[in-house]
Amino acid sequence: MTDNTTDDTIAVVEIGGTSVKVGFADRGIPVEFARTYPTAQLRQGAPVAGLADAVTAACRDAGFKPAHVVATVPGFIDRDFDTVLHTANIPELNGIRLGTELASRLGVPVRLERDVVLQLLGESVAGAVKRQKEVLAVYLGTGIGAAYLGKDGIFRGGGWALEIGHMPIYRPGDGEPPNRVETYASGATLVELATDYDIPVADLFSATGQPPSLREWLDEIVWQQAVTIATAAALFSPQTILIGGGIVDMKSYPRQTLKQRIADSLPHSLVVQPLDIRWAALGWQAAIHGAVLLGAV
Repeated sequence: MTDNTTDDTIAVVEIGGTSVKVGFADRGIPVEFARTYPTAQLRQGAPVAGLADAVTAACRDAGFKPAHVVATVPGFIDRDFDTVLHTANIPELNGIRLGTELASRLGVPVRLERDVVLQLLGESVAGAVKRQKEVLAVYLGTGIGAAYLGKDGIFRGGGWALEIGHMPIYRPGDGEPPNRVETYASGATLVELATDYDIPVADLFSATGQPPSLREWLDEIVWQQAVTIATAAALFSPQTILIGGGIVDMKSYPRQTLKQRIADSLPHSLVVQPLDIRWAALGWQAAIHGAVLLGAV
């Protein structure tokens, strides 16, 4: 890392199941600069070293030495915002005090946060749910994550909360773990379908001449996503539902069908007015806006 440290610069690291993105905010303003690295470099026996190398390279390219780093984790974080409890898509990070170990390598403080929390905070200050409260956010990507922004801030529960992709949905067989939402409705499921039907995953919803069996699978996936979002809405009674993630950004993804099925899945007593469902607008930059807000509160 370079020597031009500034107290007003934050590095934001978004760790995803496919890629790791590194961006910056300077004096509270997101910088038009980002670097993307394959998550595979965290799966080579030394995940913290691989992550530190990615952050260091991005800082060198950007000409920044940030005063602190905010890193997202796509999974369960302990209440200390330091220890990774469980990441289904990057098991190499499980049990690691990622904040402490990464800070040791980078020489600056590191704060961990759930990826969906930063996305929601960012959209609340500069995006689709600006100035809104009582917002349920659900992001459909490699996994499925959610967060809730109430009048008093982010709902944390007893620590982590709203890891809805891990909700059990079917009774397991004897000695078997329960099936979970992500098994039927996540990006990982779409990757398997793309392999089975020999179609690029980005083209699954838009491919012409889809065989009936593929159309049925895709229809079922959208139903599972709708039911998952409706379940969270029934529990939290949000004023606004924010939906984002790589799946809903896919070409020809049936957004209107998803909205209708969410409404159809809720008890009529909860749908007293048209549902305020909005689509995430900032992309990955939402995480940078969210990190700035996180540092200010």
